[in-house]
Amino acid sequence: MKKYIIIGLSCLIIEIASTFYIRSVSEFNVGGMLFFAFIGPFLGLPFISYIIEAENRLQRFKIALASAIGYMLGATLVICLSKVQ
Repeated sequence: MKKYIIIGLSCLIIEIASTFYIRSVSEFNVGGMLFFAFIGPFLGLPFISYIIEAENRLQRFKIALASAIGYMLGATLVICLSKVQ
């Protein structure tokens, strides 16, 4: 269970960071683009080993589900925060 929480949280953070990266690109913010391009590969490190260790389809499905929920929550959080501003 712990690994699926880690996967979900990692995906949530990746989704938020990718949204900020897209915003930096659209505003041509060079510093923001470089920052998010640099940290992007490191954001997936917490869950890469879990994906590699998946032994059967059920584990892969659970990983995909945890990832989907994390990405969905990240997108929802960004949408809610952008409406507040």
